[in-house]
Amino acid sequence: MNYLWVFLGGGLGAGLRYLSVQGVGAVFKPSFPLGTLAVNAAGSLIIGFLFGAFEIRAVPANLRLFLITGFLGGYTTFSSYSLETVRLFMAGSVPAALVNLALNNLLCLSMTLAGLGLSRLTAR
Repeated sequence: MNYLWVFLGGGLGAGLRYLSVQGVGAVFKPSFPLGTLAVNAAGSLIIGFLFGAFEIRAVPANLRLFLITGFLGGYTTFSSYSLETVRLFMAGSVPAALVNLALNNLLCLSMTLAGLGLSRLTAR
């Protein structure tokens, strides 16, 4: 049954990731992988918040599996980020690749901390 929760959450997360990346691309038409950055940042904020909230409140294991392992595992796109960074390097766009590395890592770590902090603020 655990597999089913992860499977369902992962499918929904991957679908939302696709729509989000396409939406950002349609609006901004970037030559930089801005959609993936946006998804990684949002996913990092959400996972930080949920992790913090789930530390404070008792949450059923199946909900944790559905949301964190499934949905956010499908939604966040670290593997896409890695491939896009490698492709930027391979294309000779070293500055863009380095910016992509720095932004995804620094911004997403900061957003995870922010989400954790938000979860603690809402628990008060």
